[in-house]
Amino acid sequence: MKKFLLVFFLLLLTSQTVAAKTFKEQSAYKLLKEKILLNEGAQAWQDALLLEAEYLGDVDFDLLYGLAALKVQENERAVYAFERVVANEPSWLNAQYYLASAYFSMKNYHAVIELTESLKSNESIAQNLKSSTINLQRVAQASLNKQSLYIQQSVDINLGYDSNINAGSSEDNIFLPSLNQSIVLSEDSQKNSSSFLALGHQLNGVKALTQSSKLAFSAVSKLHSFNSSSDFNRFSIRTNLRYKKDFEAFSGAVGFKVVSLWLDDRYYRTQFGATFGLSKNFNKHWLFSSEAFVGKTKNDVDQQLNTDDSSVQISLQYSEKNWLHLLSLSHLKEDSEFVENQHVNRKISAVNYIANFAIDRHWLASANLSYQHQAYQHIQRFFLEKRTDNMWLFGASIQYQDTDNWSYRLSATVQDKDSNLVLYSYERADINFSARMSF
Repeated sequence: MKKFLLVFFLLLLTSQTVAAKTFKEQSAYKLLKEKILLNEGAQAWQDALLLEAEYLGDVDFDLLYGLAALKVQENERAVYAFERVVANEPSWLNAQYYLASAYFSMKNYHAVIELTESLKSNESIAQNLKSSTINLQRVAQASLNKQSLYIQQSVDINLGYDSNINAGSSEDNIFLPSLNQSIVLSEDSQKNSSSFLALGHQLNGVKALTQSSKLAFSAVSKLHSFNSSSDFNRFSIRTNLRYKKDFEAFSGAVGFKVVSLWLDDRYYRTQFGATFGLSKNFNKHWLFSSEAFVGKTKNDVDQQLNTDDSSVQISLQYSEKNWLHLLSLSHLKEDSEFVENQHVNRKISAVNYIANFAIDRHWLASANLSYQHQAYQHIQRFFLEKRTDNMWLFGASIQYQDTDNWSYRLSATVQDKDSNLVLYSYERADINFSARMSF
């Protein structure tokens, strides 16, 4: 009898000890959960690491451990944690969804599709979880398609009005110090306004080489036709081929781009050169990127305008919920190929800010603000002084996404350019409505 009581007491004490170690009953559970809900990812992950030796294998801890791991992009650890939860609690549907999300972060799209297909067919799944599951499956399928050869195209038509199609001066005559007299400006140098029709086409292609590398190709063409002055009609084509590689700490890219321009049905110039880029995701909110360009501009109309070009740009992007903010700084240098034409040499510094706000699944509002400073490096031959320009630009738009294929946008842009040489000062505004079909 004494032995029986002793065994019973030991079993009771053991069960109480085990129960006391259940993670959900500890204060640490509530604290870790709160940090995850408040998006304090780095701190939540540090706390989880301190607790893993004691609680790893407890389903409630493993779930929070996996969520904290996802927030700091410890995706492999998140997968292992959610797999343990699903193995121990196969009826826990939220855990299955989190496991599918972790598979997506690891680019295991086949596993995502298989798991979400099973999950969405479960009769007891809540409607909001089912909707999220269907969306995750759709994104995974699209990403899987991109791993082979993914091509997307769009065409758009724009109707609008431009108050200064040639960036011309509002002055009637200009004093030239080199001649010591005023000259009357031609119509081509004066401000011209016109309504316009623009047609555009965009092609994007991605060919995955491995799970961490791919080739990306893009081509964008645009035709502007002005109603009142065909002399300023223009057609441009931008092409870009890039090789991208993901490393453990960052992503890198090298490529080649070509930008060709026609004015009034006449081939005008081409810019071409090599690009080099780096990007790094600090977390799911912050993205840093940079790109350098080295190339040339060849002018078919006047070879004296040929230049050697170089530029560098750094950008910082922040996204959260319905907002996306992008701040970029850039510096560009253009040097003439000819000593006698060095008055076209210039350095351009610019700062640009873009904000996008997704009002709902159909409406997107955007705004951008830019400032640009241009400093010419040599004396202008007619004005006998160095030219310095400062330009402000503000734009805003509202876009309606009707279906996956059709979207409509109303946008407006205002420019104000000031120069110490009055000929190059101008104001410009345009407004246009566009319809785009993607396929």
